[in-house]
Amino acid sequence: MKYFIKIFSFAKPYKLQIALSLLCSSIFVIMNTASLWMISSLLSTILNPSKTNTELSINSSKNSIITYFEKLTNNMLGNGDDIERLKMLCLMMLIIFLLKNIFYYLSNISINYVNHKMIMDIRNKIFSHIQSLPLSFFHNSKIGEISSITIGDAAKMRAAVNDTVNKLSKHPLNVLAMLIMLSLINLKMTLFSLMIIPCIGVVVVKIGQSIRRKTIRSSKQIAGVTNVLHENLSGINVVKSFIQESKEINKFTKETKKHFKLIYKKSRLKSITTPINDMIGVIIAISILWIGGREVFIYKTLDPNGFIKFIVYLFAMLQPAKKLADINLSIQSSIAAAQRVFSILNIKPQVDSKNAVEITDFNDGIKYSDVSFSYTENNIHVLNKINLSIPKGHVYAIVGKSGSGKSTLINLLLRFYEISNGEILIDEKSIKDLKISSLRNMIGIVSQQTFLFNNTIKNNIAYGNEKARDEDIIKAAKLANAHEFIIKSTDGYDTIIGERGSKLSGGQIQRISIARALLKNPPILIFDEATSALDTESENEVKNAIENLLQDRTVIIIAHRLSTITNADKIIVLDKGEISDLGSHEELIDRNNEYKNLFNSQFRDKNV
Repeated sequence: MKYFIKIFSFAKPYKLQIALSLLCSSIFVIMNTASLWMISSLLSTILNPSKTNTELSINSSKNSIITYFEKLTNNMLGNGDDIERLKMLCLMMLIIFLLKNIFYYLSNISINYVNHKMIMDIRNKIFSHIQSLPLSFFHNSKIGEISSITIGDAAKMRAAVNDTVNKLSKHPLNVLAMLIMLSLINLKMTLFSLMIIPCIGVVVVKIGQSIRRKTIRSSKQIAGVTNVLHENLSGINVVKSFIQESKEINKFTKETKKHFKLIYKKSRLKSITTPINDMIGVIIAISILWIGGREVFIYKTLDPNGFIKFIVYLFAMLQPAKKLADINLSIQSSIAAAQRVFSILNIKPQVDSKNAVEITDFNDGIKYSDVSFSYTENNIHVLNKINLSIPKGHVYAIVGKSGSGKSTLINLLLRFYEISNGEILIDEKSIKDLKISSLRNMIGIVSQQTFLFNNTIKNNIAYGNEKARDEDIIKAAKLANAHEFIIKSTDGYDTIIGERGSKLSGGQIQRISIARALLKNPPILIFDEATSALDTESENEVKNAIENLLQDRTVIIIAHRLSTITNADKIIVLDKGEISDLGSHEELIDRNNEYKNLFNSQFRDKNV
């Protein structure tokens, strides 16, 4: 029930549209009931020439309301011959059906507006919420599953509002109107026909519970299919180079087969609901026909006209009654989708502290004070009691074996993760007391795994500064040693670079990334192994571009190749999450055998 209420929280902004839909649904039900009365009047009056107008209105056994309706109908039809009365009846039916369908249309388009706006709002909220989540969420989640929830499950949630407002306003009112008319015609047969409701209800509840469970499992499984697809497309070069197409096809086929089994079981349950309900309805209808026929022919307690009207309303009631069963199944699927959507929306976002302040300039330096950090899933310290000061305007490099905590040290500065113990200070202010947006605005980062958007070179460079002028973009590109290859591209700065920069080389991608960082013009720059994946020529070009950025900035370089950081003011040696040494290149060569051996081995490998 709580998820049902949560779904409706998205419908609150559209109360007027929902109210309009409910009003139109109510008028539709009235018109529908009137149309059935006119049809039954056609069958019982116009096609029964043995009945006179006077006889139609005189029957003491009839309910007074039914008698009133018959008199009203006869007055509207007039006192002409059968053809004239038939003409009036056809005209009245045309008007009633026209009004009924107009209000049906208005009811549907009103609720459809709400439905589609809800899908948009839910997707926007999921996407906005995702942007506020810490980096740990993305490391622990699969892209395919997030995509499946945002696109697929968000769309399914609207069914709860659509079925509740649209169908649960029409069908129950239709059933209620039919029951009232049936009761007025013959109460005894109406009470017997009510047996259909509990019979259908038991079937609906049992099947609905099973469908809800299968919907949750099938939603998870389609996310698994999406993950395999996304992973395959992202690593298609590796797949083809290792000739693993068959393996990937088998993996994808296996996932789709699992999804097929779940969705087929769900479809079987949905499909069996209608025939079961139909058979229950037919059995009761046949029983009513038998009982009613006996009332007409044997006991004479019901006149033929009343019996015809009863049958018309009874069969008209069966259709919305059966549709009510389908609504429950749809709502159960919608609630299952809502559970997955709120599994993301309920994750606590990363927000500024209550008294967080803006930081607009950088004057002194960065300080790590007894900083420790561990990932929540294993509680093993990645960093342990780090104490470090990086003065403004200096170049510091971080080296160490893989897994020593180099990238984590930087991720904590950017607040991609929150510190477990200790604190990091910028100009003696704890980064926890700074607004996250202003903190990250002070820092530019060029990483090993640079991400470029499938857009123009110009827009990728200006990503962090969309108001930048063309001359500023060109200046940044020149400083990043990127201008020459850009102007030689097909459309220059307006060249579309493809998904993840697929139309560029590794060195070109890194230089565009450097230009992007330079255009942002931050006082603190971070290079996270920015040249480790490049060939020698590209590495030299990127190194030259980096040197253009070092002036008047505080720079932190995470280095895999030690030859790139020999000119750094200080080099931090990390080992198993702790600072094992700190000094210039010359100092470390003289006193640190581990650093010396690592440097010599790289230098030797480079000159082999």
